[in-house]
Formats: sequence, structure tokens, C-alpha cells
Amino acid sequence: MTPTAPDLFPGDVELAQAEAQGERTPALRAWLAWALRQREPERALALADEAEPALAPAEQPRLRLLRAEVALLGLDFGRAQALQREALDAFSAAGDEIGRADACWLAANIAADRGEFEAQRRCLGEAIACATAAGDEARRLFLQAVLGRADAFRDLAATRREWAARLPADSSGLPTYVAAAIEDLRGLLSGMSSEFLPSVRALVLAYELAQRSGQLRRAIALTSNLGRAYVGISDFDSAMSWLTRGLELARRARWPASVALCLAQLGETLRLLGRLGEAREALEECLRLLVAQPASRTTLLALKYLAHAEQDDGRSAEALRAFDALMARALEAGTKDLQTDAQLGRAEALLALGWPAQAREAAEAGLASAAGQTARVELLWVLGDIAQAELGAPAEALRYYRQALDAGYAVEAFVPPPKLLDACARAHAGLGDFERAYQFGLRAAELRQQHFNAESGQRALALHAASEAARYEALRDTHEVLLHLSEVGRELTAELEAERVLAVLERHVHALLSVDSMAVYVLDDSREQLHCSFGMEDGERFADPAIPLADPRSFFALSARENRELAFSGPQVLERAVPGTSDMLSVLFGPLRVAERVTGVMTVQAKRIDAYGERERLVFRSLCAYAAIGLENARAYQRLSDLQRQLMAQEKLAALGAMVAGVAHELNTPIGNSLLVANTLLSSTREFQQRIAGQALRRSDWQRFAEQTIEGLQVMERSMESAASLVRSFKQVAVDRSSENRRAFDLAEVCEQCGQTLGLALRRAGLTLRIEVPAGLRLDGYPGALGQVLLILLNNAMAHAFAPQQAGSITIAAQALAGGERIALSIADDGKGMSEAVLERIFEPFFTTRFGQGGSGLGLSICHNIVETLLGGTVRVTSEIGKGSRFTLELPQVAPAGA
Repeated sequence: MTPTAPDLFPGDVELAQAEAQGERTPALRAWLAWALRQREPERALALADEAEPALAPAEQPRLRLLRAEVALLGLDFGRAQALQREALDAFSAAGDEIGRADACWLAANIAADRGEFEAQRRCLGEAIACATAAGDEARRLFLQAVLGRADAFRDLAATRREWAARLPADSSGLPTYVAAAIEDLRGLLSGMSSEFLPSVRALVLAYELAQRSGQLRRAIALTSNLGRAYVGISDFDSAMSWLTRGLELARRARWPASVALCLAQLGETLRLLGRLGEAREALEECLRLLVAQPASRTTLLALKYLAHAEQDDGRSAEALRAFDALMARALEAGTKDLQTDAQLGRAEALLALGWPAQAREAAEAGLASAAGQTARVELLWVLGDIAQAELGAPAEALRYYRQALDAGYAVEAFVPPPKLLDACARAHAGLGDFERAYQFGLRAAELRQQHFNAESGQRALALHAASEAARYEALRDTHEVLLHLSEVGRELTAELEAERVLAVLERHVHALLSVDSMAVYVLDDSREQLHCSFGMEDGERFADPAIPLADPRSFFALSARENRELAFSGPQVLERAVPGTSDMLSVLFGPLRVAERVTGVMTVQAKRIDAYGERERLVFRSLCAYAAIGLENARAYQRLSDLQRQLMAQEKLAALGAMVAGVAHELNTPIGNSLLVANTLLSSTREFQQRIAGQALRRSDWQRFAEQTIEGLQVMERSMESAASLVRSFKQVAVDRSSENRRAFDLAEVCEQCGQTLGLALRRAGLTLRIEVPAGLRLDGYPGALGQVLLILLNNAMAHAFAPQQAGSITIAAQALAGGERIALSIADDGKGMSEAVLERIFEPFFTTRFGQGGSGLGLSICHNIVETLLGGTVRVTSEIGKGSRFTLELPQVAPAGA
């Protein structure tokens, strides 16, 4: 297989056949190089270098064209243009019209990347003429689709009229590379006309065809357009998925222009998501990559998106500069749509800056050159806003708003923007016409609801269309199906929330099977009813009533009762259809089983007969098995989470009770002492008062009374200071434990506070606490969380390390580690120690050596979690039987940001 004039982009099948040939002749190497030029550019260049010396002179120009295209992909315009001209001259000298067509097509690409759109159209016209002269219908159709794509950005309406008649209604019988170009154009025209669902369908198909024909650059561009189409239906998750995929492909290929295109669309999507900082970074990187292409369309789009990002961020002056730059370059490139966008943006920025007169000039200039009705609507709308701001005249503003609506209604199926109706409502209210204001406001609210419902339906249908294309590709061979099912199993069993399990399941069901309706029903705890956990039909969610397990007419109940799969196809299915639902002609019902125990039933249904053959049924059984495991895992996790929350609440209440009891006991001593001294002083003062009334007092009596009073008051002062210190300590601990307030703190103080909190419990247990923490060792982090960890470890030592009434000691020690950025904090006891078996499981949730005796098994698990997440440190334990235990925390002196 060594054609002298290969397809412009040979397909995967032809490439595989060529790669399988044993003998690599120079002609075969040249053909492979041509086929691989976008798939594997470096290998293509190596093959070209190997083949060229042995080729006849007439066969060498195509290799120069190949090198020119690879140079263009790297934005080496000088080399690309020089090699392209050499190839064109050689093809012309040899009278090779197909070669000339390909060389002119590449010249059009060079012109487009430079932003020379008139030169691009001229080169494409020459290429079409050459392909027509050569009688190569496939090339001619491909080149016409490329020209149509270029024309769409100049005059969308005219392009749709002209190319609607030229495009084949069905591209399935065409060469793969031609079909990719046609579906690309079809998707682009639909997307630019805001027909996003047909756009998604065409673009997804074009992407698959481009991949199969080695058009990697087109495939990358298609991910960008798909991202824009999904943004149009507000499906930002799908948009980000496609844009990220395209950016990864472009970065892997190391093609600056393709990377820049993906960055431009990614930046715009991030802007719409409100992530303005990330949007600005992506767009600025895009513009840096395109510094040598100041007039390319990608550059202009990036400028437009950046200007809008600045405007959204309230930086109107920066937005105005960007719109001015966009206007200058759009005028140079002759792109009318972007000229109008630039004037509209300038008007909005100028208005925001408080310059309504200049804003009016910009809007009127844009209105004079606006080609489409949509642009006229936006420009008239902004003129109304300007009139309101400049003149404070609601009547003048309303006139423009009504003109904007009239311009819109001139377009078939126009739906007025709710914000424009809100503006009309405000203008009517300003004129005192509150009835009309209310009507416009009500209509705006209705349209918002309709828009939301339509968007939801479009998103579901778009996902369905995309998954249909993905399903077709995935089922091309059994190996791909098995790989897909393996991924399904991994994702479903990894999810621990029922909603996520069902979402993943729905996505993969549509990717693997032809499905118009699916539902999952789960048995309740009484095992008497099936409840609808998930339902989707024709792209809309539904939730049907519960079904009794004994229902004799329900396929769900029958499948669950008999623990078997049910499959029906044909008109008989309609006899037991639920009234009000779509007519399904193929249905599968499968039990969800965990160890032969039925937990629910899943169904998939299609509107065509015989949709589910044996392979589809095998896939369905695998999906049911994975879904059953995933849902059971989610239920178990939910039960475990509920139990854990209850136990953690009990643990916290117990700790709080211990803290309150300890503080109350500690306060009892100073308060009791103060009360005793106060009673003594009161009694002494009353006695002294009686002596004053009954007899004359000597100087020594007065002096003795004063000394006794001062001594008593000093005792009271010391006691009250001690009590106040305890209260302050308790308040700080309470605040720190009730929140995660970050602050700088002294480690020794936190340790002392914890010691005071547990002082009573330690003394009752006969234990001594020693704190060997140097003063001045300060940390920046979460003292409350660290205090909770210390209390858990101290309580753990009291509960487990010592026998009842056994004397012992616990030591808290700390030191700064080498480097000064981390500290080591240890809690050691001289108790009975732990075995190796206990040490291995010490931090596991619910593991306790005192199960049923008050131990929850959560304390050390909570401790481990706090240290390793919030505090950003590590905790380890060492112990030997009879030699005590030591817990060592290694902590950063500055806790991680955002921990």
C-alpha cells in the first residue's frame, strides 16, 4: 500500500495495514511519515529523513510539505512558509494538482494562524480549484468544509444559507477525514446559532472521526468548541472536562497554537464560573504563547475574554484597555463579529467608569456596523442603560429597551433575556406605570424558570448524545468493553454515598448501553416495599411511588421476589406499561444482589425493538452486580457514619463533664478558703465593734485589728486570684475547644491548662503529672485542637495504663527539633504498657481493650486524625509490657495554612 497521492489524512485502518507490512520500502516509509505527521510528528520526521534519499524527485515534495506542517504546529512560521513554497513550486512544475491542492491548503493554515483571513480564503479557493481539476471529490468536499468554517466567522447567516445546500445530510459514507470536517462545520454553525444540543452531537462525532483520521489538531480544537457548547447549556462540569482533555492533548503534543486555543476557552469557562483569578492566569498565558500571532482569531478571543474577566472583577479601566486592543486588532483582521463585540464591551466599560457620553458613541458605532440581530439587541439594550445613567430619563431608556426587544422579535424563536425585561420593568416603574412594570417583572420571572427547565433538559439530552457516541466507540470490540466495565467497578465500589453511586452508575449505563429510560429501586428495611432511588426517562429525572413486593403486575416486584433477570422485547411490553410514560419496546430488569440477598432491582429500557442482545445483557448483569455492591457499601458507610457521630458526641460530652468536674473541684478550695476567712473577719469585726461601743480602746487594740484584717484580706486576695486564674484557664480552653480559632500560643501554658483541668481526676487515681515543657516554646496553630489531643492522651493513660489505685506518673515533655521548624511533644507513663497486637491497632476507629466497660475506641482515632490533618504533624507510639508507653507528637511550629 504505497499510494503516490495519499489521502490528506489516512485513517486508522489504513495506517494499521501499512504498519503491518513486513518490508519497509522508501515509498512506504514516506506514506507512513505523511500519515503520522500529526499523530507522532517526531517519528514522522525521522521516517521522512530515512525515505527521502531513496525517493524519486517527483515523490520528494510531499515530504517538504510534511516538514512545513510540523514547523507550523511549532509556530515556526518562517520555516513553514519556506518549505511550503518549495513544495508548491515542485508540485506545480510536475503538474501535480493534488499536491498543489494540499500545498495551498497548508498555505491557508499558515495565513489563518497569522490572522491573515483574506489570504486564508484566497488559498482555500485555489486549493478547491486544484482538487476539482484533479477530480478528487473527497479533497474538494473537505476543503469546502474548511472554507465554510472560515466564512462562518465573517457572516454566519450567509454561511448557513450557502453551506446548508452543499453539506451532505449524512456523512457516514464519506472518508473519515472528510466526515470529520463536515461534522465540525455542522457543529460550529449550530453552536454559533445557539443550537447547542445539535452542536454537541455533531462535535462529539467530529471529535471521534478526527481522532480516527489522525487530525489531532482538529480534535484539540473540537474539545474547545465542545467546551463552549456545553457552557451554552450551563453544563460547566462537561465543559471543563472537554477543555481539560483538549489542554492535556495540546500540552502533550507541545503545539503552542493548540495550547493557546484551549487556554482561551478554559479561561472563558473559568470566568463564567466566577473563578476570575484562574481565568486571568489562563488568558494571560494564552496571550504570551501567541505573541507572534497578534491578529489570529485565538488572540482576539483571548483579548475579548480577558476584557470581560476584568469587567466582571470590577476593573473597568483595565477592561477598557483590553477592549480597545481588541478593537484595533479586529479592524486589522477584518472580523466584523469581534469588532461589534469590542464596541459593545467598550460601551459597557465606559459606562461603568462614569463616562456615558463616550459610552454612547461606542454603542452607536457598534450599532452602525452590527451584522446580526443578536448584536443589535445587546447594543440597543446598553444604549438604554446609558440613557438612564446619563439623563436619568426612564422614557428615553424605555424607548431603547423596546427597540432592543423589537430587534430580537425579528429573529425567529427569539426569547427576550429576563434582565432586559427587568430593565423595562424598572423604566416603567420610573414613569409611574406600575401595572406594566409588574407585567414585565412577571414575564421575566416566568422566562427564568423556563430557561432553567430548558437548560436542565438540554443538559440531560446533551449528555445522552455524548454518551451515545462514547458507547458506540466503547463497544467496537470486547476488549474495550471489559476495560470499561473494570473502570465502572472501580468507580462504583469506591463511592461511599448513595447519590454518587447512582450518578456514576447512570453515566456508565448510558455510555455502555442504548438507554431511553432507567431506574433503580431499593428494598426497605422491612423488605416489604421497593422504593425508587433513581429514575431517568428521556433526559428527565423522576421518582415514582413505592411498589409493594407482593404487587402481581410489577416487573420490579417480580424480579425481586424471584431473584431473576427479566427481558422483554416487542409490542407485548406495552401491555404492562405505566400510564403516562414513554413507549418502550425493549426492557431489562435485574436484581441487585449481595451474597445472594436481593437488595433492589435495576431496569434499563429502550424505544427500539431488540436493543439488548446477549452482549448487552452481560454488560447489564455486570452493572447490576457493581451497583449492588456500591449501594450496599454506601448504606454500610451511612450506618457507620451515624454510629461514629453518636459515639463522638458521647466522647465530647464525657470530656466536657470531666473538665467541668475538675474545674469545679479546683475552684472549691480557693472559694472555700475565701469564705472561711470572710466569716472570720466578719465575726472579728462585729466583736471589735462591740468593744468600741463599750469601752475606750488602746492604740495596740487598733493595730492588732488592722493586722488581722490585712492578713485575712491577703488570704482572700490570693484565693480569689487563684480562682480567677482557674476561670481564665477554663474560659480559654472552652473557647479553643469549641472552635478551630488559629492563634499563636505558648505550649507550656496549654499543657498547664490541661493539667489543671484533669488535676482532680489525676489525684483521685493516685497519679502524678509532671510537665517538662520549656517556657517560651511558642507555636502558631490551633491550641484548642492540641489541648483536646493532650486530654485524650492523658485520659487514655489514666484509663488503661494503671490498675485501680496503682501509684504512677505521667510526664509531658517537649523540645524543639533540629532546624527549628518542628517540635517533639511526648506523653509518657510508667504503667503496664501494651502488647505488639494492641500497638498495631491502637489508632483504629472503635478498637478498644475495654469494650463494654466504658471504652468507645474512638479517642485515639480522633487524636490521630486531629494531629495528622488539622495540626499537620505525625503521632507514633512505643511501648513494652511492664515498661509503660510513650506517645510522641512531631508538630510543625507553624500549622499548615487552611488546615
